[in-house]
Amino acid sequence: MKVLKILIIIFISLNVSIKVNSKEQLVNSLKEGGKLIFIRHAYAQGTGGPDNFDIKDCSTQRNINKKGKIQATKIGLFFTKHKIPISKVISSEWCRCKDTASIAFLDDYDVKKFFKFIL
Repeated sequence: MKVLKILIIIFISLNVSIKVNSKEQLVNSLKEGGKLIFIRHAYAQGTGGPDNFDIKDCSTQRNINKKGKIQATKIGLFFTKHKIPISKVISSEWCRCKDTASIAFLDDYDVKKFFKFIL
């Protein structure tokens, strides 16, 4: 039993250092710039869009809630804290995406129609 506990402690210790190292590598890679980063949107409860939604009317869409706003704030803080350069932020027309971009990147974003953006 004592050997099992020691093995578990060793495993946890090794696993934690690997995660930290991976995060540092990720941050360092992002600091180099020249990366394309996709962020879907912050948390919005539910799935899909409501029936009869209007892309130009946020009140008809599934939007980010308080939890999503906190998450969007954390996304922005991550980029600021680690001094990750951002040359451009593009959002889709969906209100939950624009709200995420607005909160995370302090209104410094452009809106593109999805199909025009991917073509």
